Amino acid sequence: MSRPNASAMSAMVRMKRRRQAASGAPETTVSAAVKLLWMLVALIGSALALDWLLHSDNFPVENVHFEGSFEHVTRAELVESVKDHVRGNFFALDLSAMVAGLEALPWVYRASVRRRWPRDLHVAFSEQQLAARWGEDASLNHIGELVEIRDAVVTPPLPLLEGPPGTHPQVLQRYREFVQVLAPSGLHPAAVTLTSRRTWRMRLSNGLTLVLERENAQHKLERFVQVYENVLAAHERSIKQVDLRYTNGLSVQWLDPPARPLQAEFVRAR
Repeated sequence: MSRPNASAMSAMVRMKRRRQAASGAPETTVSAAVKLLWMLVALIGSALALDWLLHSDNFPVENVHFEGSFEHVTRAELVESVKDHVRGNFFALDLSAMVAGLEALPWVYRASVRRRWPRDLHVAFSEQQLAARWGEDASLNHIGELVEIRDAVVTPPLPLLEGPPGTHPQVLQRYREFVQVLAPSGLHPAAVTLTSRRTWRMRLSNGLTLVLERENAQHKLERFVQVYENVLAAHERSIKQVDLRYTNGLSVQWLDPPARPLQAEFVRAR
């Protein structure tokens, strides 16, 4: 028997491939259509499930737990702040809006809200740490932010800081520096004011008033501490004000001048 030549074999191979392709095309098309249908069914099912899950009547919040010091913040304030935000669906709550409302409370410094399965909320908060009063109506917290807290009662009493608008961070920083410098003498600033002329006025815990220029204030306060410990401490009840704006000395304004001049070459009486 003669073998088919190469041309005939090539034709047979091509015909076989065409038959295979023709027989497989309908199956491939059906398979793709079925997959597409299942994808559409899954997509529609997911959308319906999500709509049901987020419906306001489903999965309501059951409990809200509060965690914090409650030294100045009351539970009633917290409940009032969040009550309008927890009436919806557990999964659809706007936690950012809840946090913003909580942190708008005067005594709340920072707040966080977390979902706790299955239907509870956990609210944690920290209270403001006040560092000073700012003028008559405001306070400063520990990082120098202005805080509107009316009639804040804090023990021990807060120092009174004052200055031109926008200078509260600088005044608080200076106050803290003055506290450190005065510490060895046992004195403490009760009030610090930066005047419009940019001079410092400081009322001490013993009632004495100090006046300093803006430049070199810390250096001149250190010099005052030396003079106070060596000379002025014994006469503090007779002193009204000490002016430290001199280059090489200081000036004392007396309520009741001493009978004899003080033995300090850089103290000048007024």
